[in-house]
Amino acid sequence: MAATEWDGPTFEAHRPLLFSIAYRMLGSASEAEDVLQDAWLRARQDEHADIRSPRAYLTTIVTRLCIDHLRSAERTRMVYPGPWLPEPLAEPNQESAELASSMTTAFLVLLEQLAPIERAVFLLREVFDLGFDEIARTVDKSPANTRQILTRARRRLRESRPRFAVSRRDSEAVVRRFRDACVTGNLQELMAVLHTDAELVADGGGKALAAPRPVIGADRIAEFVIHLVGKARWMESAPEIVMINGAPGLLLSHPSLGNSTYSFDIADDRIRAIYVVRNPDKLRGFLERVH
Repeated sequence: MAATEWDGPTFEAHRPLLFSIAYRMLGSASEAEDVLQDAWLRARQDEHADIRSPRAYLTTIVTRLCIDHLRSAERTRMVYPGPWLPEPLAEPNQESAELASSMTTAFLVLLEQLAPIERAVFLLREVFDLGFDEIARTVDKSPANTRQILTRARRRLRESRPRFAVSRRDSEAVVRRFRDACVTGNLQELMAVLHTDAELVADGGGKALAAPRPVIGADRIAEFVIHLVGKARWMESAPEIVMINGAPGLLLSHPSLGNSTYSFDIADDRIRAIYVVRNPDKLRGFLERVH
């Protein structure tokens, strides 16, 4: 396929896959869309490419653009005010159950442990099931080196990855218990729905009030949520259960304090991590899709 043959339908046919890769790499829907726009322009301008497989060709462009973007963003994230969390993604989610499980906030946070190339290799192999030869060409490494990178990435994530999937129905029941405990100020019920060593991470981006560092432990989280956030604020925010990154979460809309999303990592019918996004820049796209 010559460059002059690229047209809108050809690119759009591969957009869902390309967006899935870019969003998981970057943790941002807006940045993923920017990468796809750059990929489209590069594909149009590449007059000398021998494109026998548009999917492989576009996957390579998008993956390399994401790797470059992550490398340039490392310094920015080092000076980011407080914890950095992925941009929440609203439904509709058109992906399979297997792919959707790798879209959760908890999974994206987990990927932050990996270097850019490690993340690319891990995602292309473990999530998108590409062959080692194709992955090697994509990241410009030998197949043997690519296998080593994957082994290293698996080792780094092994201890943190959840061992058992939680159904949507069970997750929603846990989220509802958490919400009701917060709204009623029921400290005992809130403690019961949290793992002892649970963690709460909040991202305000310096633009909204948020915990400046992670809150660790069920007792401290309960104290933070019930007393510092406050029962009244929970009631005024009218928290509703919504789908965030393919899993049940909460959307809070306070009349004066702004919006928040709460995503959860759930295991054994209890919450082991809470991810709160309050940065309005990260919530803009989510709110447009939800409302």
